[in-house]
Amino acid sequence: MRGLAGNSKEAFEELRRLILSGEREQLRDLCDRLSNKERRSQDVASILPEALKLSRERSEELMQALRPAIEGSIKESIEKEPDAFLEALHPIIGSMVRRSIAESLGNLMRSLNRTLERNFSWRGLKWRIEALRTRRSVDEVVMLHSLIYRVEQVFLIDRKTGMSLLRVRSDFAGRNGSAMAAGTLEVIQALVRDSFATGAGSGIEEYWLGELQGWIVPGPYACLVAVIRGDPPRELAATLEDTIESIHILKGSALANFKGDAADFQSLRPDLEACLLAQYAASAADRTGSGKNVRAWIVVITVAAFLTASAIVGLGNELRWRRSVTLLNAQPGVAVTSDHRGWFSKPEITGLRDPSLADATVVARAAGIDSARVQFHWKDFLAVDPASIVQRFQKRFGPPASAQVSSKDGVLVLAGSAPYDWLERVRREAKFVPGVSGLDDSAVTVVYDAASILQRFNEKFDPPNTVNASVVQNTLVLSGEASQQWLDRVRSDVSMVPAIKSVDTSKVANLDERTFQRSKSVIEKAFIYFLANNDDIGSDGLIALSRLPDEIRRCEVAAKHLGWNITLEVLGYADAAGDEAKNVDLSQRRAHKVGDFLSLCGFQWTALKPIGMGGPAKPSRTERANSEPAQRGVTFKIIAGP
Repeated sequence: MRGLAGNSKEAFEELRRLILSGEREQLRDLCDRLSNKERRSQDVASILPEALKLSRERSEELMQALRPAIEGSIKESIEKEPDAFLEALHPIIGSMVRRSIAESLGNLMRSLNRTLERNFSWRGLKWRIEALRTRRSVDEVVMLHSLIYRVEQVFLIDRKTGMSLLRVRSDFAGRNGSAMAAGTLEVIQALVRDSFATGAGSGIEEYWLGELQGWIVPGPYACLVAVIRGDPPRELAATLEDTIESIHILKGSALANFKGDAADFQSLRPDLEACLLAQYAASAADRTGSGKNVRAWIVVITVAAFLTASAIVGLGNELRWRRSVTLLNAQPGVAVTSDHRGWFSKPEITGLRDPSLADATVVARAAGIDSARVQFHWKDFLAVDPASIVQRFQKRFGPPASAQVSSKDGVLVLAGSAPYDWLERVRREAKFVPGVSGLDDSAVTVVYDAASILQRFNEKFDPPNTVNASVVQNTLVLSGEASQQWLDRVRSDVSMVPAIKSVDTSKVANLDERTFQRSKSVIEKAFIYFLANNDDIGSDGLIALSRLPDEIRRCEVAAKHLGWNITLEVLGYADAAGDEAKNVDLSQRRAHKVGDFLSLCGFQWTALKPIGMGGPAKPSRTERANSEPAQRGVTFKIIAGP
């Protein structure tokens, strides 16, 4: 190697090739095996069976890992090509269905034969008597004595929502009505929601509902619920489990993707009907020739008794029907035109009905007819017979118990006694009632209420707060204080208030008369002083005179309210000194002096009458009777007249 120093690299490569040639071939072969999919597939295929066998023996991990993929593949294949799976499963499902149907038909025939035998035997007669005594149907009594078990209803329930996807029932369950089915379904849905809403539990859950028991067979997506009467065998569980498995095979995808539309599951009805199984106890009755004869006579007697009872019941029902129709036709606002009552059909009644008077349910109940069992055909019309008119009037006005109402030729006749307010309303609105052309209330005694009389009086006259009013035997009694104008209005118009025939105002103080007398007294007591031998008013006289205009006006207004005209006499006086002629002139001038002042204050001269008295005045105050100023002045006197 030393002699080949220039070629050392090539020599090293040659040496490595000679030493590692075998390993290179193995690596090249290994790379080709890994990169070549065909060779790798062949290698995996050669060891896969043994690997699956070893994995299954050691643990379930491989099976659990492969289960979702296998289930998804099967579901997808069923959805895409369901016919292929149906053909593959047909031998199994077909034989199961045929066997179930054959068994059901056999049970039905055996049940029918036993029922016929029991109906025509002593035992059947005893069962019929027991049915009459306990008020049960014959089928129910026979079932209680001979039934081992019967599947009456089968439900297919969605586990996620608790919704019923499909329900089938036996003929016996159908006769029990829809109420039991609805109650059973509600219990089942509640149980499924509470027990199977979460989790994927399997096995049969049982529950009791009165005399019935239920078996619930859960599946991955739906539950099969069987409602059973009696004591079922455990073999029934296998049938239910096979059915729920078959349903998930056929409709697994639809159940998993259920959105609320149950129409897709109607095709499963035959599968559920195959679960309506029943079993009865075997009959051990002896059948002898004499027994057959006895049964024949029992049949004849039973049929004859049944026909006789049917005839009696039918005749009684017909008589009751005729009587009810007659009573219905007599109801106000109803006219029956035709009626029909068949043996097997629902009775029908056709006629006319006044909507404002007759309610179909009320009139039927009044006639003794159950409206739920009779079909009515009504047409609207306006009833004008007397009874209908009276009822229409009573419905609108609600007459008191003391009033009697009748109708004759369209005229409404009232009698008895009635309140005034109610009678006034009737007089205004009676003709608004259809069928009423007139009103005769001449025989009615009107009843007046004191409170309503006073209310009408207050509304019309608006009495002042100082007046109290009461009614005594149709007389209005007033007390307190009131003006003349209001009293005159009451006296003239009080007869317009119903029930008031007269008015008593003796206890009422006349405010205008009181004002007039007080003002008159003040004016006539006034004294206007003048200076001696002069017609000039003294200072005291001016003060007294300035107070008079307001009082005179007050007196004048009160007199007008009383209907009077007043004249104010102004009386002038002079003292005893001087001759008589001079005193007369002085007193006259003094009276005119006061009259001029009052005229300037706005009083008409026609209402003023100045008079010169000449001599000295006679003062009313005794303490000033002899004083000289008290003899010269002016006094006043009011003269009132209508």
